[in-house]
Amino acid sequence: MRALIVFLVFLTACNMAGPGFRGATSARAEAGGSQFLLRYADGMVEVTRTSREFLPRFPVVAERAAEAILAQTGCESRWFVGDPAMMIAGLSCNGSRAPAKPRKRRSYVCDVTGGYLSRKRGVGELQMDCRRG
Repeated sequence: MRALIVFLVFLTACNMAGPGFRGATSARAEAGGSQFLLRYADGMVEVTRTSREFLPRFPVVAERAAEAILAQTGCESRWFVGDPAMMIAGLSCNGSRAPAKPRKRRSYVCDVTGGYLSRKRGVGELQMDCRRG
């Protein structure tokens, strides 16, 4: 029962808005066979791809997202940051300048170098080698 509750909590977190987009106006859109959830705030759009695709590439998904954003808002996308699953776009509406790109957050890249996982107990220990990415 506890595992089910934890699973449901993580499942609901998959569709949560990112920082700066909580409570923002949202809409669903489709373009080029991809489906998106768009959240608008302060001249930017958080784009979450909701369709399943095999090995999506960022430029292709960003182009489709730009089409979906244009259809929903009438604004042009000037820049994109993120990955094929979730990205943020800066909008230029009625000839106005797009907002500045958000500052890049610190990220880390980790390699698993050892350890174990116990499927029976649901716990484990991993040894990782991490560096700034």
